[in-house]
Amino acid sequence: MGILDRFLNKSSDSKQTTTVKKGKRMSAEVNKPQPDRVVMQMSTLRQALEEAEDKSNPSWEKLHLIYKNAVKDAQVITQNATAVNELQASHFVVEVDGIENEELTDLFKKPWFADFIKIYYDAELWGYTVCEFGQQDVNGEFLGCKVFPRTNIYPFNRNIIIESTDTSGIPIGDKPEALFLFEIGETDDLGLLESISREVIFKAFARGDWAEHSEKWGMPRVIYKTDTDDETELDKKERAAANFARNGYMIADIDDEIETLEDSSAGSGHLIYKDNVELCNKEIAKLINGQTGTSDEQAYVGSAEVHERILDQYTASRLRRLTNLINFRLHNFLRYHGYQIHDNAKIRFPELDPKTAKENSQAIVNDPDEEDAKKKSPVNRLPWSE
Repeated sequence: MGILDRFLNKSSDSKQTTTVKKGKRMSAEVNKPQPDRVVMQMSTLRQALEEAEDKSNPSWEKLHLIYKNAVKDAQVITQNATAVNELQASHFVVEVDGIENEELTDLFKKPWFADFIKIYYDAELWGYTVCEFGQQDVNGEFLGCKVFPRTNIYPFNRNIIIESTDTSGIPIGDKPEALFLFEIGETDDLGLLESISREVIFKAFARGDWAEHSEKWGMPRVIYKTDTDDETELDKKERAAANFARNGYMIADIDDEIETLEDSSAGSGHLIYKDNVELCNKEIAKLINGQTGTSDEQAYVGSAEVHERILDQYTASRLRRLTNLINFRLHNFLRYHGYQIHDNAKIRFPELDPKTAKENSQAIVNDPDEEDAKKKSPVNRLPWSE
């Protein structure tokens, strides 16, 4: 009996909702590779992209290693947190024939749905993503979900591979829900991280060059001129010169000449590296959230409001795609696993309603920064778990 047969036998009660589902998931059946490293440089990224786009024998393994490094960048972490928090904080209701159904709404006010929202967003970054739903409680409700190990998914034939180097394995097939799997995105989508990784690499080199510049010119260099050729005396002077920068002084003969070399840029030599780092950070922010003003201080209120509106538009677009994903696909997945969801049930995010969006954009509130002053209100968001 193969792995798939064993798994399906364990999951044969998938439509029962009166007992706890303790069967293993497919992620427990694969061999996860040991953590590996990759050199973050443009030549490596180009090679990884060529391997991923190879029509005869594609491989995403090296590209995913680069992506794993890229998402650890501080600016990427900050921008991702902003995007995810905006989505998870959005109020929603589940309606049947246009009327809110509190019981169905409560089914989604659970930890697994917050996990699902984050995974949905991750697919925008990584491209094709497989979400694996976890165990179910005594009521048949899922306790959580997670990303299926990317190294054990071969997107091009939608196979679960036991070893990361395999090119074929267990087909996900036409019924991924039978394996508790939910696919997001297209199999040939490389995700935003393809472009983000370039900026992370450029930024890392700029920071490295900056550190090298600081090490080289952060303290003055010493030229010790002497006319002695005595080995003992030369050793003594060498030790004195070696300790000069650290200790701040040295003792020399009256006839010795000491010259120091310092950065001639009057303290601005680092700006070329700083500007490069800031440019990379801005490009990352624009790639993810379309603007930079919500993470950087803006000198003018008008500029800040423009950036807030752009972020709101990005969030609204993501919410619309999420709405379609839930209403046209996730509901069917949940019904398969015993959720009593009406055929006409639809999830709705009220802030996407034209009337609500207009009211929010025109709302006026007190400005805490200026006495007796007013300003436009940011889009009103309610906690998703209220």
